[in-house]
Amino acid sequence: MIHSPEILKVLESAPLFLGIPGNLLAKHLSEFRLHPMSAGQILLTPGQTNNTIYIILSGRLSIQPKEFEVEPIAILGVGECVGEMSMLGDAPVSAFVIAATDCKLLAVDHAAIWELINSSHAAAHNMLNILTSRIRNTNLIAAESLEHQHGFSGNSLVDELTGLYNQHWTQEKFDRHLRRNLMGKKPSCLLLLEMDQFKEFTRRHGQLGGDQALRDIAHTILSCLRPDDQAGRHSGEKFAIFLSGTTLTDANTAAERLKAAVNQSPVVLPSGDALPSITVSIGICQARQDDTLVNLFVRTDEALQLAKEIGGNCSKSAA
Repeated sequence: MIHSPEILKVLESAPLFLGIPGNLLAKHLSEFRLHPMSAGQILLTPGQTNNTIYIILSGRLSIQPKEFEVEPIAILGVGECVGEMSMLGDAPVSAFVIAATDCKLLAVDHAAIWELINSSHAAAHNMLNILTSRIRNTNLIAAESLEHQHGFSGNSLVDELTGLYNQHWTQEKFDRHLRRNLMGKKPSCLLLLEMDQFKEFTRRHGQLGGDQALRDIAHTILSCLRPDDQAGRHSGEKFAIFLSGTTLTDANTAAERLKAAVNQSPVVLPSGDALPSITVSIGICQARQDDTLVNLFVRTDEALQLAKEIGGNCSKSAA
């Protein structure tokens, strides 16, 4: 059962195992174990120790600060993992992890994950990306909490739907990084990413489906970012990504990698129902020495519109 093609297919597209050869992954499967859960069952509790990473094979997990009657910090779906921060950091669990639906998980203990990391550079790279993403999300939550404490909840820096920073934050942050790079004569690039056929997708699968697709895009963006990259929800189904110290050639490579990752990421509703895969169009532009952020956004958006006009599911660079 644990060596079934269905499980291996989920794992090969999971962020933790991207780029790891199937034969190497299959070799380690005997060290993993299945862990089924019923809806409402608690997997992890704040304060407890944890020596296991859990990968979701089916269903959804809810991450929440309290056990009952609170909005979740995050909802995790097929292919995503939980428990890595407490396991690798040798720290107590910081939030409740509860089955939002009936789930099937794959449990990987401390020794097995380190054996995999030591045998695969891709596994080590994936784990670093996941930890970076978790730290980013933790900082987002902390920033939002601090705003509420100081009475700034009406001007939150965090987009409630996706958990990314909002347009107000990106404008300020991107502008600071752009000016710093231009002064230091370092290259920088802007990406604008938009989900293809969003209105049609929402018409077919409802607002819940459209919202989940945007959340999944946001999660994929975070999983692909390097530590110095910045990202936020620009507007509607459009996302902005600023790549510091990056040439246009490298930005094109990053855009193609991100486009493929979005297409391979399953869209799963909180009920556990899977929706059709989605595609995105991406506009790319490298900053000029005399650029302002406004000019950079204009040229990047022109490249995005060109990508959409030729059918979508592609990336285009500004001249």
